[in-house]
Amino acid sequence: MAGGLLGWAYSVRQDPIYRASATILVQYRGGGLTPGLSNFTQSEELSTTYRRKSMARPFLDRVQLDGAGISATTGTNPPVLILTATHSDPVTAASAAQQTAEKFIDYAIETSLADIARVQSAAAAQGITDIQGMIGAQFTAVDSLSLLEPVRPPGKPVIPQTRRNIQIGVVLGLIAAVAISAIWQNLRDTVRLPDQLERRFGVTGLGTMFAWSAQEVGDSGMVVANSPTSSFAEAFRQIRANIEFATTSQPVGVLLVSSPGPSEGKSAILSNLAAAFAQSGRRVLAVDADLRRPTLHRVFEIGGRDPGLSNLLARQGVELDDVIRQTGVEGVSLIPSGPSPPNPAELLGSAYMSELLQELKSRYDLVLVDSPPMLPVADGSIMASKVDGLVVVVDGFSTRSSSLQVTLDTVRNTQVNLLGVIINKLKRPRFGYGYGYGYHYYYRSYHRYYSDEDEGSVDEGSVNGANRGLRGLTKRASRIFPLFRGRQT
Repeated sequence: MAGGLLGWAYSVRQDPIYRASATILVQYRGGGLTPGLSNFTQSEELSTTYRRKSMARPFLDRVQLDGAGISATTGTNPPVLILTATHSDPVTAASAAQQTAEKFIDYAIETSLADIARVQSAAAAQGITDIQGMIGAQFTAVDSLSLLEPVRPPGKPVIPQTRRNIQIGVVLGLIAAVAISAIWQNLRDTVRLPDQLERRFGVTGLGTMFAWSAQEVGDSGMVVANSPTSSFAEAFRQIRANIEFATTSQPVGVLLVSSPGPSEGKSAILSNLAAAFAQSGRRVLAVDADLRRPTLHRVFEIGGRDPGLSNLLARQGVELDDVIRQTGVEGVSLIPSGPSPPNPAELLGSAYMSELLQELKSRYDLVLVDSPPMLPVADGSIMASKVDGLVVVVDGFSTRSSSLQVTLDTVRNTQVNLLGVIINKLKRPRFGYGYGYGYHYYYRSYHRYYSDEDEGSVDEGSVNGANRGLRGLTKRASRIFPLFRGRQT
């Protein structure tokens, strides 16, 4: 529809152009002054010659076109020369075509007679008296051109071609719509909706996290520790609750946090989950097993990563207690990565790594392991086979659905206990209140799992916080849309 309207608008903006044509019959004479039978082949050749002459400068200089454009074509059966004039005025176009045709007939006769005169003059100069046969061919063109009918002004313009422009606009609009749809679908083919996880990928959604800024939570990114009353911290506590519920039947001592690709926020998610679990009274240890691009030592601000896990796995004379660091978050300890080794996959896949995890499991209530992304390297898959559970973090803005699908297929081949997926870095709604959206999802999830008699187990403070968030959302909407005023809950 839009393409058709654009085609119509383009036609309306065009100046009208009229076209008028004069048709000249071309006949070739067999010789002499007596007309003979028409030779169609030679007449067609002659019409082609005339077409070139009509567009040549010697003839066009004789014609007063009054701003009209002239073009010439030929036709067959019978052979004709068609002279066409175009102009914004139909009368002017017809007059230009008529005059051009008449003047060309005169011009063709004049040039033929001039050729005859030159032949006669040349023959006389050489003393040739019988020249009838020599000039017979020259007379073949005389009176061989005739205008079939007078030119009449055209009734309608040839430009704009409104119907054709509308049809072209519709076709181009459809092509553009398909192309834009394909591009948009490709751009939006990311994992954004929690309901999409179970419906499309067959995996549980553990929660969503909106993107935050340093102004909101500080430079370190430790939301739970630095901004415990923020909506982001509450969202992490809800994710913690979902993980606890998912591990009710099968307790998890070592939990791996990974992602399909880099820069999806898995380290930030792990750090804040560690703080959230520690707030519930657990002794938590974070292990930076991302030996390629370690970040946990910067998030927890412990100063450096050496010595760390790689020193311990490489048996470089350090003991377990030497690499465990205390963080600024109460109840959370950290084993940094150590220096990056040349063979991280071999170290993580070693038997000593499995023994180390069992030792850590006996010392702490929960061990959270940060691993490299699943798709670029094999480290994540190797670590997945050594832990009790796996949580996958995806970037809701950039992680492709295909990347998540490949990651899930890889994980399922390792027989690991996949707890679910956390959608990270979502964009907040324009008028939104991030906590309100997140809580709505989690609250609905709890009611899906708990029966009616279990409704009292939902934290009352969380419910009150949700009500406050809903009232805040209603107040903001009332400032923008007066219709909402007087309807707060």
